[in-house]
Amino acid sequence: MHRYCIFVFIGWMCLPAVGCRRSRVEDSPPIAVQTVALAREPVSSEVHYGATVREHQRIQLSFKVPGTVESLLQVLRSDGRVTDVHEGDIVTNDPSRPVAELDDSDYRRRMTGAQDQLARAEAKQRATEATVTAVRATYERIKAMHDRGSVSQQMYDDTLAKRDAANAELDAVAREVGAAGVAFQQAEDDWKHCKLIPPIPKAVVSRKYTERGERVQAGQPVFEIMDLSTMRAAFGVPDTRIDEFRLGQTVSVSADAFRGLPLVGRVTKILPAADLRTRTFEVEVTIDEPKELRPGMVVSIVVGRPHQMVLVPMTAVQRGDKPGELVVFVVTDEKGKQVARRRRVQLDGIYDNRIRLIEGPGSEIRKGDPVVVSGAFRLVDGQEVRVLDAPKSVTGAIP
Repeated sequence: MHRYCIFVFIGWMCLPAVGCRRSRVEDSPPIAVQTVALAREPVSSEVHYGATVREHQRIQLSFKVPGTVESLLQVLRSDGRVTDVHEGDIVTNDPSRPVAELDDSDYRRRMTGAQDQLARAEAKQRATEATVTAVRATYERIKAMHDRGSVSQQMYDDTLAKRDAANAELDAVAREVGAAGVAFQQAEDDWKHCKLIPPIPKAVVSRKYTERGERVQAGQPVFEIMDLSTMRAAFGVPDTRIDEFRLGQTVSVSADAFRGLPLVGRVTKILPAADLRTRTFEVEVTIDEPKELRPGMVVSIVVGRPHQMVLVPMTAVQRGDKPGELVVFVVTDEKGKQVARRRRVQLDGIYDNRIRLIEGPGSEIRKGDPVVVSGAFRLVDGQEVRVLDAPKSVTGAIP
């Protein structure tokens, strides 16, 4: 793309090819030119990635138990009216302000019945423990007498059997108490879940699926809420630029809907493998202070880093003898005279009114060479020149 822009620009200049000019330098006075010494300088290269804003998390709220919706959260409107909660309202995880409540009369009765059953089982356990204590005491007394030969073997065996039976009954009662306790806990849990409380501190209602008086099943969506405390934006990055990102890196975010609104994001996720369809790596940015952003808005993620490069002014570039060849003129000192010499260059990437020089075998100029920036179109190789001061607009660095 950059090379195409270079050729279009030069084509617009409608300059004759250097090879079409006279092949020898006539005896003529020096031509006045202006030069600039090439220097390596930092240039900020920004890349913009388009991304769609997404909420931090989206949750569907539902009851764990079936029932009839008895009430919804009441919200005070700006006109002083109080209405049921609906889309756009802010909800919290305050237990005293559930977003919806079921008719809990049946669950209260079940919980009360389970509580009574638990109380009866515990009373039975206490009575059984008292009986077991007495049986164990009798057994210990009979055993001592049996050891002295004061009682018969039959009496000892009967006492031992009663002790074992009492212990078994105590175990059975303990299991009965445990089952009653589980039943009560389940009934109490069902009763508590008649209130629908969001699991996050603050959220906005994005969908409302149920109205007051409707019958809902367990797990049926009642509300959808979104956590907008932070926002996420994901975008694809080609493999040639994925090394520019790292976790925790700060990037700039701009939104078309809010011109001039400064936003900052953090890179919070970089997928380790490229998408097989797009061949790009997904990068996710988290915006901790989203301000007026909303899910679905389009933003630009701006990533830039300084590059050290040598830039050649466009006014210095001429067409060469061969198709696609580009040349510039540099001024050299030859036997006390200033002479313009043609040099082949390779260029890539336009930065304002200058082009990046590809330093290598394809370019015959280097950093520090005085390149002609004004008057080059009148020159031929070997032409004597007179160097004037170059304007600051030509030599100044790109901001």
